[in-house]
Amino acid sequence: MFRGIQWRITIPFIVLILVCMGILGVYLVNPTRDYQLDALHSQLENEARITAEASLPGFLVQGNQATLDALAKTLGRDIDTRVTIIAPDGTVLGDSEEDPANMENHTARPEIRDAISTGSGESTRYSTTLGQTMMYVAVPVSYQGKVLGVVRLSLPITEVESLTQRTTVIIAAAMAIVTLLVILAAWIIARITTRSIRKLTVASRKIASGELEQKITIESRDEVGELAHAFNEMSVQLKELVETISGDRAKLAGILDNMADGVIVTDIDGKTSLCNKAAEKLFAIKDAVNKSLIEVVRDHEINDLLKSCLETGGTQDTQYESSTSRRYIRAIAIPISNRKPEGAIILFQDLTDIRNLQTTRRELIGNISHEFRTPLAGIKAMVETLRNGAVDDKEAATDFLARIDEEVDRLTQMVAELSELSRIETGKAELKLDVTNINTLIEEAINQLSPQAERQQLSIKKELAPDLPAVRADTGRVKQVIINLAHNAIKFTPQGGSITISTRYNEKYVNVDVTDTGMGISRDDLPHIFERFYKADKARSSGGTGMGLAIAKHVIESHGGSIRVQSEEGKGSTFSFDLPLK
Repeated sequence: MFRGIQWRITIPFIVLILVCMGILGVYLVNPTRDYQLDALHSQLENEARITAEASLPGFLVQGNQATLDALAKTLGRDIDTRVTIIAPDGTVLGDSEEDPANMENHTARPEIRDAISTGSGESTRYSTTLGQTMMYVAVPVSYQGKVLGVVRLSLPITEVESLTQRTTVIIAAAMAIVTLLVILAAWIIARITTRSIRKLTVASRKIASGELEQKITIESRDEVGELAHAFNEMSVQLKELVETISGDRAKLAGILDNMADGVIVTDIDGKTSLCNKAAEKLFAIKDAVNKSLIEVVRDHEINDLLKSCLETGGTQDTQYESSTSRRYIRAIAIPISNRKPEGAIILFQDLTDIRNLQTTRRELIGNISHEFRTPLAGIKAMVETLRNGAVDDKEAATDFLARIDEEVDRLTQMVAELSELSRIETGKAELKLDVTNINTLIEEAINQLSPQAERQQLSIKKELAPDLPAVRADTGRVKQVIINLAHNAIKFTPQGGSITISTRYNEKYVNVDVTDTGMGISRDDLPHIFERFYKADKARSSGGTGMGLAIAKHVIESHGGSIRVQSEEGKGSTFSFDLPLK
């Protein structure tokens, strides 16, 4: 408000008037006050000397304190002034307003000390007894060159202060009136002078708010008229330029926001100036603008890539595994420059899924090849043996055919498990949910596996919660999970060992634990135990496809539960899974 031209004209006038009136006020108030104080001092001094002469007889008569006190009270009433008569040692002998016996010694009063030493004393101070500022004037009572005592007169300076205040109020009122008149006059003059400029200001604000089609008409041919003409031309050109920029910016924003690849733009100092949604999602970024690139992506490989791009002025390319996002990323840094780099555009391509897919494909082919190679090689060897004459040996032929049948069954089971795992992973295997009691499924699984356990001289124990609540689950698949876990425990537990299947529950989940006293799982194998085709080295000779635990994991997770394992090599294992109650 006060930066306008009218105020720039008005305020100097206000300051000038205030300074002048202030100097005038000080010049008028201070001399008036000093004059009144001098007059009061002279009055009190004259009266004090008269009082001193009147009190001389009282001092000449020894022990006539009552006479001095009566004299002080009489004179105080007559001249309407407080009169105090004091001995040289500071003892109050008489006072017009107080009982001398109740008054303290006055030796320390400055006016008393000055009166005794110089012949006159004066002091102006606030009286706590009377509650107002007083002027004290003291003169000695002398006889033949000897000071017999001191007479002090005092009056409040209320009248002086009142006169000073009245003068101050008059001057302040005059200053206020003159200041208001100056403000009004200066404001009117400035208002008329800046009328044309205000029109330009209004039009400029409308342009700033987005109303670009502004045209002003000023009927003058002075500098303001020329400014208006230039303003109108600027308005037209600005509208065309903004429309072009807005269109290009909208296209660019649409492209960046819908790109699958992340894009980050930096300046020459490595500060981020733009970051699209894909990059924010890839690096879990919030408020990336005006931050350094290393602070945003938190990967030194990208920071080195940017530095190399800005230093060389050429495109840089790298592939790396991000330590923050745990993704495999390809980053391409392209310099923004005409002649020398002014910044860089960094493109981020997430290659994690492609890399994982390639890895999975290679592992799948390798695992299938490995699992199929052994039974096929055995079948081929036995067929060749039969073809070479063993077919005529009835006992050998029967044995070979039985073994071929076993290998074919193994291959058939492997293909079936592959198909089941594929359906589960692709979501094509629908769950047939029904109200199920897990304890019942465990009883059935134990009955099915008991003969095998007995053959290996193992005991299967159960510790089932008696009041276990029912869950909604695919009965067949959950039962198969229990059988797979128990069957693994039987395979990897030596003779004389035991397997314990227990259940428990809380307000959210039903929990199943399958614990064995077997050989356990090594620390290196534990992270991979639920991967397809993965079998610990000690299990290679025990048969199996290596897909049972992978299928179990997918079945439990498709029910909204979780599966896990705790094991220590040589001390057994515990496989556990949870199924939600709701």
